[in-house]
Amino acid sequence: MILPVFKLGTLALKTLCKPIANRLKKEAGLHPRFRQLIINIAQANHRFTTNMQRRIYGHATDVAVRPLNEEKAVQAAADLLGELFVFSVMLYSHSILF
Repeated sequence: MILPVFKLGTLALKTLCKPIANRLKKEAGLHPRFRQLIINIAQANHRFTTNMQRRIYGHATDVAVRPLNEEKAVQAAADLLGELFVFSVMLYSHSILF
């Protein structure tokens, strides 16, 4: 009995968090210093994932990784920020229930 109610509550909470996450994503690129911070985060994430993929596929990792353009970096970091917000709210709600 408790499992369906818990699952429904979790789904409702996730649905409520999505508009807040979308608002965060929209506002993320507007403030100049915050925009630069998320661009730096996105570029670091891009370098990390590219190097990991190169290692996995056995390619050379000592070559330079071309950076993302600014708009792609802002979009990638904003998406990451929105997903982290939803994940943290869900994690916090689970910790309260258990």
